[in-house]
Amino acid sequence: MAGQLVTFTLSNENLGTFNPAIGTALTDADGKAVISLATSNIAGAGTVSAAISSGESASVGFTMKGDGGQAGGGAQVTLTLTDVDGNTTDSITSTSPGILVATVTGLSKPAIVTFDASLGDLPIKTAITDANGKASVSIYAGSTPGASSATASLATGEKAEHVFVIGASDVQMGSGDPFVSGKAAVSAATLSAGGTATISVMLQDSQGKPFTEPVDVSFSSTCSKKTSPEAVISSPVTAINGLATSTYLAKGCVGDDNITVSADVGGKNLSATGVVKILAADAGSIVFVDASPENIGIKGTGSDESSIIRFKVLDTNGNAVANKAVSFSLNTDVGGLSLNPATATTNNEGIVQTVVNSGTVATTVRVTADIDGTSPLISSQSSVLVISTGKPDQDSFSLSAETLNAEGWDVDGTAVKVTARLADAFNNPVPDGTAVYFTTEGGAITPSCTTTGGVCSVTWTSQNARPEGQLLVDNSGSRNPIAELSATGGNFYGQKYGGRATITATANGEESFPDTNGNGRFDASEVAAFQGTDVSGQPYDLAEAFVDHNEDGLFNPQQAGGEIGGENEELIDFDSDGVFDSADGKYNGVLCSIPAHDACADGISHSQSINVRSSLVMVMSGSTAYATDPADIRIIDRDGDNLGGDIDINGKSSATVQFTISDLHNQQMPSGSVVTFTTSAGSVASSGSYTWPSSNHNGGRQFSVTLKGADEPDSGSFIVKVKTPGGAETEVVNLKVNIY
Repeated sequence: MAGQLVTFTLSNENLGTFNPAIGTALTDADGKAVISLATSNIAGAGTVSAAISSGESASVGFTMKGDGGQAGGGAQVTLTLTDVDGNTTDSITSTSPGILVATVTGLSKPAIVTFDASLGDLPIKTAITDANGKASVSIYAGSTPGASSATASLATGEKAEHVFVIGASDVQMGSGDPFVSGKAAVSAATLSAGGTATISVMLQDSQGKPFTEPVDVSFSSTCSKKTSPEAVISSPVTAINGLATSTYLAKGCVGDDNITVSADVGGKNLSATGVVKILAADAGSIVFVDASPENIGIKGTGSDESSIIRFKVLDTNGNAVANKAVSFSLNTDVGGLSLNPATATTNNEGIVQTVVNSGTVATTVRVTADIDGTSPLISSQSSVLVISTGKPDQDSFSLSAETLNAEGWDVDGTAVKVTARLADAFNNPVPDGTAVYFTTEGGAITPSCTTTGGVCSVTWTSQNARPEGQLLVDNSGSRNPIAELSATGGNFYGQKYGGRATITATANGEESFPDTNGNGRFDASEVAAFQGTDVSGQPYDLAEAFVDHNEDGLFNPQQAGGEIGGENEELIDFDSDGVFDSADGKYNGVLCSIPAHDACADGISHSQSINVRSSLVMVMSGSTAYATDPADIRIIDRDGDNLGGDIDINGKSSATVQFTISDLHNQQMPSGSVVTFTTSAGSVASSGSYTWPSSNHNGGRQFSVTLKGADEPDSGSFIVKVKTPGGAETEVVNLKVNIY
C-alpha cells in the first residue's frame, strides 16, 4: 500500500538519531518506508519499532558501536580519512597527502564544518556540507611525523574525531638532469663584482616525482652571513611544484662563496650546497669617511695628540672593495706633524685608516689617500684636521645676551638667552663639549653649558635677588635730589646702581699673549708686551675671576680703592685657597717657547691654566617709566632756549622739547617698550613713536621731539607715554602747547 505514514521509534533514544530527525516516512509503490539511523556516542543494543495509523506495528533489533556524535534528535558528525583517490586510509606522508571527510546527519540544510589536527598541515580549515551532508579538506604531512588526532566540529558543538599516522617520506633535495641529491644549481659559476645569479633546488620523492606540497626553503652563503654582508641572497623561498629558486647579489664578496640550502620536510632535514665564484672588483673611487677626533692638541699641551683618519674604497658599482693597498700623505709637516702608517690595505668593508700625530706648532692639515696601482691615479682628501691647544684663551671669550634690558624688576619669569663663544689662542673654535660655567648677581641662570662649534647658551630668568640702588623717587613719592634726570647734563648719578645684575661666565683655559713674531709661542722677547693690554684693552696677565657687582673692576672684599656696592662680590676661586689672587706676572698657558723662559708658568708653582672669563650687565628694568621733572625739561621755542614752562609756537614754525626717560633706578626701560609722542595742537614733526632697543647703558635715554605749529591759533597738550612689553603704560610728560 503506497502513501501510508510510518512512524519509527527507538527503545532508547540515546542510542542513535533518525534521518530525518522527526522519525517518519511514507511508503513507496511497493509499500516500503525507509529511514536512516545513525549511531551516537553510546555503544549498546536496542530495537526500532515501526507503526501506521491503523495500529499495526513491527520491531527489529540492532547493536550500536557508539562511534558517532551526540544523540537526541540533533545533528551528528562522523569523520574519516581518505587518500586523494577517495580510498579510506589511516596514514599520510609528505608525498601522499590525505583528505579529511566529515559526514553530517540530522540536518536539513548545509552546515559549516571546522577541521583541526594535532599534527599535519591544514591549509584550509573549514568547509560546507554538500547535498549528501559531506564536507572535506586536504591535510598534508607537515614537518613532524607521528600519531595525530583530527577533529571535525559544528558551530553547535557536535564533534567527531579520527586518529591517524603521519609517516616520514623519502623526499630528496638536489638539482640537475639526471638528478643529483645534495647539489644546488648555480646559474653562473663565476660572477663579476656586483653581479647576480640564481640558485635553484628541486624537491622530489623516491620515484623522481616533484614534491608538490608547499615548503619554505632557506638559502644562505658565507658572505651573506657576515656582520656587514658582502652578498645578498633572497630567503626563505617557497617551493612551487618542488622547485625553489633564490637570487644572489654580490656586494663586495671576493673569491668562492659557499651556498647552503635547507628545508624541513616531513620531519626530515634536507640540504644542498653550491659554490659561486666572485671576481675581484676594480677600484672606482676612494672617499673620506671621518676623522676622530677632528681637533687634536699641540704636542705636550695635555690634549689628544693623534687622530684616526679613515677612507673607503669603492668599485664602479659603489660596493666596498677589500684588499686594496692605499698610500697616505700630509699636505704639511710643519712642527713635526706626522702620520703612521704611510700605506695600509682595505678590510672587508673597504675601510682603510691611518693615524695623524700632532707636532709642536698649531696648524690645519689634510690627509691625501691614493689607491696604489691605479691609472690614472685615484685619490681623495680628508676634511681639515685642526691642531691647536684645544683650550679657550682669554681674548677669544665673548658673552652676549639677546636682550640686555629685560622687564625684570617688577616681573618674575622674564627669560633671556645668554650665549658664550669661545676660541683658542689661534682663534679656532674650542672642541665640542668644552664646559662653560655661569653665575649671576641678580635673577637666576642655568649653571653651565657645553659648546658645539665653540658656542653654547643658557637662560637667565628674572626673579630675586634684585640689586638695590639709588631711586628716582623715594617711598613718599618725592624726587631724590641726587637722582636727577637732567635734560642736558647726562644720565649718570653714582653708586649704588639699582637693577644692574652682573652675569659672569668662566671656563678652564689659558691667558692670551702677544705673538709679535707669529710663531705661535710666547717668547722671551714678548714679555714686555705681555705686561700690557691686548687689542681689546684688557690685560694679558689675569687675576682670579670674580663677579663684579659694582662694575669698578676691583674685587672690593680684598682690594682697596673700590667704589661702594661691591662689598658682597663673589670670588671664583680657581685654586680653591679662599684668597683672591692678583696677576702673577707669568703666562698661564701651554704655548710657552721651547725651551721655556722665566715668564712662563711651570705647571708646578704656577698653573699653566686659569679661569678665562667674560661678564655682561643685565638691566632688570622696571615697568614704570619716569621722565625729567617738568621744571627741568628743555624747551626751545619762540621764547628762546629755556627750562620748563609752556611750549609756545608762532604760526607754522616749530619748537623742540628735550627730556630724559628712565625706570625707577635711572636705568633703561625694558627692551621693546614703545614711547609715543602726541600733541592736540599742531603736529609732531619728528617721529611719533620710538621702540626701546636692547641696551645696558648706565642711565636713562634722552629724547628730542620737534613740534610744528599751524596756520590758526590753537592750544592743547603735548603728551608722552611709555608702554612696556608686559603692558604697563605710564604717562611721563604732559606740557601745554600754545600756537599764536
